[in-house]
Amino acid sequence: MNKLYTHRLFFLFFIFLSNQSIANDYKIAFGSCLDQELPQPIWKTIEGESIDSFIFLGDNVYGDSVDGKLDKMKLAYNKQEKMIPSWLKEKDLFYIWDDHDYGVNDGGLEYKYKKEAQQLYLDFWNSKKDDKRRSQEGTYFNSIINIDDLKLNIIGLDTRYFRSSTKNRQDGYEPLDKENITMLGKDQWIWLYDALLNEADLIILLSSVQVLPTVHQFEKWEIFPNERVKLLNALENIKTKTIILSGDRHRAGIYEYRDIVEITSSSLNKAIADSWYEKLILNLMPKSMQRKFIDPKEYDSLQLEDLVSEVNYGLLKIDAKQRVITSEIKNIDGETIRKKIIGF
Repeated sequence: MNKLYTHRLFFLFFIFLSNQSIANDYKIAFGSCLDQELPQPIWKTIEGESIDSFIFLGDNVYGDSVDGKLDKMKLAYNKQEKMIPSWLKEKDLFYIWDDHDYGVNDGGLEYKYKKEAQQLYLDFWNSKKDDKRRSQEGTYFNSIINIDDLKLNIIGLDTRYFRSSTKNRQDGYEPLDKENITMLGKDQWIWLYDALLNEADLIILLSSVQVLPTVHQFEKWEIFPNERVKLLNALENIKTKTIILSGDRHRAGIYEYRDIVEITSSSLNKAIADSWYEKLILNLMPKSMQRKFIDPKEYDSLQLEDLVSEVNYGLLKIDAKQRVITSEIKNIDGETIRKKIIGF
């Protein structure tokens, strides 16, 4: 009887420890490409994850226009404010922008309303008056989070404000000026080198466009290959483990380059697999490009599995004590469709 009682106590103690371990996970959900004109049922699924924070990876509204004026953007923000659930606004939110919330499709440093767009963007996210982004050019930032004894350095890049101009989609976004091209601009590069040196156990680097992939024809760091090499060298020259989160693609996937893992999550409600969106793309593109764009089969040497073309979100579960991250891409039903365990 005593032995049975002892075993029961041990079992209950084991369950208690297991639950404590689960409770200690810090959960970060993330995603991109959120159209204010479309339903957003994915928030109900994400609510069930009991997350600690959420990272918006760009195209957080679709308010861009051909002329770049911000009338459409203001309306988009007003509508999106009502779409984002109240429970999410109570979490720690981190955010970067991409072209559709920057103001003009595929836009860069040439966008003439970018200063006004930046203030509108910060107003929407209720950024504090003393937020450095209120006074600097560009929306880049970094934030240190303490999780138990672990220091997490979240670094958000602005891949729009300073980015050199490119020609057009047919040219694969070939730069206009091949001699003096940049993705981040001089000031942001200087800032980034300093941000990477902050004392931390883990870095999560946010880039609206993909860093590691090189073969697809859409926007990516490889547009400016020297800039991509420069960034990868900077990440390799620090001892801190780095995970890159990116969006933009309306597809999701996991990539790995040496010790660097990139997780792309896109789209929260505007997936390339949706029939209405396929029809839109088909109407805009020449026939020679249609199948290449719609077909989710895409192969890159750094890509771990086939890409995901359905609505999705990303989730990081950070076990601060065990120094392990469970990274997942999940579908609208909360089912894990891609997964990678990362130690640090």
